[in-house]
Amino acid sequence: MKDKTDKIIVNDQWAEKFLRESVWMPFGSMCNLVGQAYQGQSMTETVLQNLAETIFTLSMDFTKRAYERVEKAGDNSGEVDIPVK
Repeated sequence: MKDKTDKIIVNDQWAEKFLRESVWMPFGSMCNLVGQAYQGQSMTETVLQNLAETIFTLSMDFTKRAYERVEKAGDNSGEVDIPVK
């Protein structure tokens, strides 16, 4: 994500936390998939690095696509609706 057009601007700490941390779930899952696919096969460091770069790029793309599907459901101006007994 070197280009500024690839950046996602966030407005709060929770969106930032989501973007910073949620990439690791798809990354880990895809690493597991590659590990199972290449189980028992020899792999050079260069091939491993290329696979990791590809997996990370895909993980970032999947995370970005998931984040862009989120839509805020209106503005309550920070008010919390507490039920009354």
